[in-house]
Amino acid sequence: MLKQFVLSPNRLLPDGWHLEYPPAQLTVHNVKTGRQAQDLSLIAVNRAQPDRPAAVGRDALQYQDSPDFAVFSPFRQGQIAHFPAAALLIKSLLGRIGPKLLIPKPVMCVHIQERATQVEEQALAEAAIQCGARKVFFYTDSLSAMARTAESRKELRRAILLHIDP
Repeated sequence: MLKQFVLSPNRLLPDGWHLEYPPAQLTVHNVKTGRQAQDLSLIAVNRAQPDRPAAVGRDALQYQDSPDFAVFSPFRQGQIAHFPAAALLIKSLLGRIGPKLLIPKPVMCVHIQERATQVEEQALAEAAIQCGARKVFFYTDSLSAMARTAESRKELRRAILLHIDP
């Protein structure tokens, strides 16, 4: 069977693709202010309007039993499984640590798994850039270790840390 791949970047609900991965725990940490936001990597999408999310994070759990909504995690084992939904989720978390970031285009440090491929790294970097990052660094340490490292390095003192716990 041959199936054509058609890219539809605004569509949040993939057709015929069931995303049943356990949600990851996402943490966004602003190194300069110390503000932090944590949430589950869940998105609820109305099946009638698949291009607009109904809820993100823990708020999406209330739609889990409704047949009119699809609730899924755009991350699989710490890596992006559905790009548009992952970028939307990261944007919503960034909005929770402040209405406007203190830096117009911040440096972002993104947590990756040690076994991440170059394609998975590229997807995470693209998502961070779409969310407003000027430069993206990757780290494999814990969030607390990376926060200590960021405070000690001049170019990372105003960074935003994005930690994805699978």
